[in-house]
Amino acid sequence: MDLTRAEHKFLITTDEYVKLRFQLRQSMSLDVHADAHTSEYHLHSVYFDDQYDSRVFEKADGLEYHQKFRLRTYGNGATRLEFKTKIGSMTSKQDVWVDEELHQAILTAKYDVLYRYLHEPLIEHLVVGMKLDDLKPALIIDYDREAYVHKEGDVRITFDKNLTARRVDQVEAFDRRLFEPKFMMLEVKYTGLLPDFIRTLVFHKNHQPVAYSKYYAGWVALIH
Repeated sequence: MDLTRAEHKFLITTDEYVKLRFQLRQSMSLDVHADAHTSEYHLHSVYFDDQYDSRVFEKADGLEYHQKFRLRTYGNGATRLEFKTKIGSMTSKQDVWVDEELHQAILTAKYDVLYRYLHEPLIEHLVVGMKLDDLKPALIIDYDREAYVHKEGDVRITFDKNLTARRVDQVEAFDRRLFEPKFMMLEVKYTGLLPDFIRTLVFHKNHQPVAYSKYYAGWVALIH
């Protein structure tokens, strides 16, 4: 486990977003996934948990160490399985792209299909969790992302908008909004050193830093 990537999150207003986006566009590139007209792409993430909601209570208890599986589907339909580890602000992520057959097998615990993919370590890891810990899809988080990248430091700055949450087992339920309309999440991710000009743009502002988990925030919103 190589925790070399830093991740910082800030709750910002739409006014702050407009100003920062203008500055970022002068020095960073738009993410390749982005739509040419909207500069955004949609993300549909299915988070996994056990029958005790362990991932939720780890966050609620303030533990610095977190691990979680999620299936992330992009607006073009491409899906990958991700396993994320986080200690404080440092993270690492393993991922593998999955085809539609494997995608559905993961969602429905179709083991006859899953067993054919056990040569892939991440699939094997998930299947072990499903069998031993009753790991299963728990929550769906949908949102729109606008992302900017810079080669130096492998920097990725994202604006996550219109976040909604829904339980997997409540297909007919309404999605619950996670933010008020004038707010969104700013995430800054980088490996090694953050270039000075980006540090000045982001960290010399009065943005409100938050220890935010989309999964935890969705879970809390849905029980109220």
